[in-house]
Amino acid sequence: VNGQRSVVSLLGLVVGEIGDNSFAHNVGNWPDVPGVFFAYAIDKRFIVLADRGRGVLTTLRQVRPNLADDSEALRVAFTEIVSGRDPEKRGNGLKVVRRVTESGEIGLFFRSGLGKVEIPTAPGTMHISATDENIRGVYTVITF
Repeated sequence: VNGQRSVVSLLGLVVGEIGDNSFAHNVGNWPDVPGVFFAYAIDKRFIVLADRGRGVLTTLRQVRPNLADDSEALRVAFTEIVSGRDPEKRGNGLKVVRRVTESGEIGLFFRSGLGKVEIPTAPGTMHISATDENIRGVYTVITF
C-alpha cells in the first residue's frame, strides 16, 4: 500500500508539471485550440496529456534562438535548467519529471514537433530521437 501511495504521489507530480507547462507556456499564444486534453485509464495504467500549443522548440527558441531542431530542444528541456519564460526563475520541471520517471515505476512517451522522448516504465534512461511525423504542441503518454 505504501508503494501505491508513492506511485500515486509521483504520478501527480509528473501530470501536474506537464499540464502546468501546457498553460504556462501557451496562455495568450494558442495557435488554434486552447487548453489541454487529459484522459486516463487506471485499469490500463496510462494517462494522456496533449495540447496544440507552440511546442517545446518554439518556446525555448525565445531564450535559445540557435536551437537546431525539436530533438535538441527536448534534450535541453529535459537536461538543462532553462525556461522559455525568462527572466522568471523556472526551468526545473521537466528535469524533475525525468528524474522521477527514470528512477521508478513510471514511464514517459513525450512528443513535440518532430522530436520524441522515451523513458521505460521500469527504471531506465531517457532516449531522445527524431520522428517522421510532425505534431503541433505536445503529446504525452505516462504509463505506470
